[in-house]
Amino acid sequence: MSQANQFPQGTIGFPVTPWDADLQLDEPALRAHAERMLVAGLDALSFCGSNGELHALGLPEYERICEIAGELVPQRAYLILGVGQSWRTARTQAVYARRAGAKAVLCIAPYMADPNEGGLADYYRSVAEAAGISVILYQTKWSGTLPLSLLERLGRVENICMVKDENGDLSHYLQVRRHFGDRFHWINGMAEPFVPSYWKLGVETFTSGLACFMPETALRIRELAREGNFTDVNGILDDLVLPMYELRNRRPGYKVSMIKTAMSLAGIPAGSVRPPLVAMDAADREDLRSLMERHGLLAA
Repeated sequence: MSQANQFPQGTIGFPVTPWDADLQLDEPALRAHAERMLVAGLDALSFCGSNGELHALGLPEYERICEIAGELVPQRAYLILGVGQSWRTARTQAVYARRAGAKAVLCIAPYMADPNEGGLADYYRSVAEAAGISVILYQTKWSGTLPLSLLERLGRVENICMVKDENGDLSHYLQVRRHFGDRFHWINGMAEPFVPSYWKLGVETFTSGLACFMPETALRIRELAREGNFTDVNGILDDLVLPMYELRNRRPGYKVSMIKTAMSLAGIPAGSVRPPLVAMDAADREDLRSLMERHGLLAA
């Protein structure tokens, strides 16, 4: 493994991007939010992913978030920054991320009406060249699994060395492992619900959006999994985590707004979401409040 390719371990928290009342970047709220996640003991923080509304960020905002993350994180946790949007924007973002002290960038494939594997491989290679640090390929629900043929094309790019799976196809992971061994460090991007399944396949790094407002739960799951106590992990999943995900998946556009609403209910400023995302409606917000109340997660 190259000295540059240091892999995150344990639990990766995905901070939101807090907005003020005018939907502008709220820098004090971002600092306080990141600090809370760091103090909790998360192993890594990944800014400007889908949870951070990368799609809604302008380059000046992105650069400022990089600067703030770079001030707070590198000496305390593994820093990741999402990059994507257009080819030129992604390359510029990758440079900002490296300057901020990030150890890796999470490369989100651009929207393509007629995707071409060769062109997509060129996109990833070019962003990796601009980054000069480790690159995580983002395997999303909308893009589907990364074909083995695409990974074969990228296998010679040394710093493209990780995959975040937010697709949940475990059979695909087994095929990747069979063909490539440990060439690509795999990250469970399906988060807490997939910890038992992925852990037993040897994938112990997992992401958490819920860590924005209940990091202790994500870290408890990490410790129980390390002990091999999956009975208690499943208990936490059934009692708290899966009901949270049911609310998060209740309507399209809730992926970020549910997290931000929960943060607000927990007394953590985050603001609303930028269009085209939507805020939770009153009934769903009340269901979330009730769930959080039962588990002692509301602001005092």
